[in-house]
Amino acid sequence: MKQSIAATIFLNVFATLFLTGCMTESQDEETSATIVDQIDVAPVWSVHRTGPPQLLTRDGRQYVAYYDEDRFLTLAQRELGSRHWKNYRFPVQMGWQTGSHARLSIALDRQGYIHLTCYRRGLLQEPPMPPRPIYYRSLAPHSIDEFERLYMVSEAERTDYPTFITVNDTIYFSFRDGGSGQGDQHFYRYDEQRRRWERLFDTPLLDGRGEMNAYVYGGGFPVFGPDGRWHLLWMWRDTPDHATNHSLSYARTVGKDLTQWETAGGNPVEPPFTIENTELLVDDAPPGGGLSNPLKALSWDSMQQVVVSYHRFDESGYSQVYNARFEGGRWMAIPSTDWDFVWGETYTGRGALNIAGTIRLSPIRPAGNGKLKQHVWNREVEATIVVLDEESLQPIGKEVPRTAQWRKSLTRPESGFRIEPIPDLRRTGGPMQVELIPDSGGSDVAGTSYYLRWEHGGANRDRPVPEPWPAPTMLRVYKVSHH
Repeated sequence: MKQSIAATIFLNVFATLFLTGCMTESQDEETSATIVDQIDVAPVWSVHRTGPPQLLTRDGRQYVAYYDEDRFLTLAQRELGSRHWKNYRFPVQMGWQTGSHARLSIALDRQGYIHLTCYRRGLLQEPPMPPRPIYYRSLAPHSIDEFERLYMVSEAERTDYPTFITVNDTIYFSFRDGGSGQGDQHFYRYDEQRRRWERLFDTPLLDGRGEMNAYVYGGGFPVFGPDGRWHLLWMWRDTPDHATNHSLSYARTVGKDLTQWETAGGNPVEPPFTIENTELLVDDAPPGGGLSNPLKALSWDSMQQVVVSYHRFDESGYSQVYNARFEGGRWMAIPSTDWDFVWGETYTGRGALNIAGTIRLSPIRPAGNGKLKQHVWNREVEATIVVLDEESLQPIGKEVPRTAQWRKSLTRPESGFRIEPIPDLRRTGGPMQVELIPDSGGSDVAGTSYYLRWEHGGANRDRPVPEPWPAPTMLRVYKVSHH
């Protein structure tokens, strides 16, 4: 079916929000917000979707990590009262990797030192090994004048998908040791006093036993919930083929302690978690059952009960979005959709499969009056807000999404370049794609937020894109007021 204009707008506007679970603002907050400032950062590579740039606002400064127009890893910094950016270009040049396959991550510790890491894969230029991780730390607090390249873990460990997360000013680091279909997930914490990374566990938290690997929701790290616990959601994969995803699983901490874990029912469980921990299963979907590692989400209802959202195939083979909650000693999964859409051949394969151009789902959010709401979309159906009964999770209505005017204005492509469809690269063709990337640090001013606007040519399945190419596009920071 031909993609509608509404679906195209939805695709561009919510690409980042759906996949990162950032759709937390209410419709009223969204529509009442206004853009109060915009600041150009730099022209960036636009031929395909590289690792998403990162925005961090903290301590009166703003940092943007990105791949520049020549695909070199670059860090920009400015004082919040200034419109001038300082830039530092690293000797790291991206090749043809897409999205999370070109992941980069930035963090700031309590002393103000800047930490930056990126994925050592598919690079045209890169520092020599060892160390295997490409990890830099600034030589002085709040300064991008000089960086030192350091060991983060050890020579032996393979740090795929390196990711920082900051909770209560403490930096944590997550990575996969191994490859797709055969790897373990490790977690570290940064000690500012000793200026070193320390393992949180003597073993991996998620151990594939050499037979599979885990894909974790939330950038590879547990999510800190409103109930004061850490929540871990993942699925296993047997090979690099996306279709071999299976066994959606969940665990949580006992309070804030990352070393004490339990099942959804409150029974103690000790790391490492493996496929043998069947007590952690949310859905035992087998390989080929429809589980997709980007299409899963954690959220909470108004009673702070965890709701797991995900995609799988129903008994008739159709694609459906499900929401599951632990009730009466087991996970109860209720379909949010009644689609007759079949994912088809694009469900299988390796590399970046442009899943965001096929199906999307958001976490649920409380809407008051005993209702929850969830955004869903597939390439043959208009974008929809499904209204759920909070007590039963059953769908009870539908609404048409309202896109705030400020988002509409930002997500219209500025480049007139038309992407040629290339089925082998999973490029659907059409206008340039626009993503709004939220600030990972948050604004110091209540009612104010920052976003990066990023325009590019979409996924390329980690392979070269034939010319002609679009010209570099401008990466920008937007300041938005929610008053």
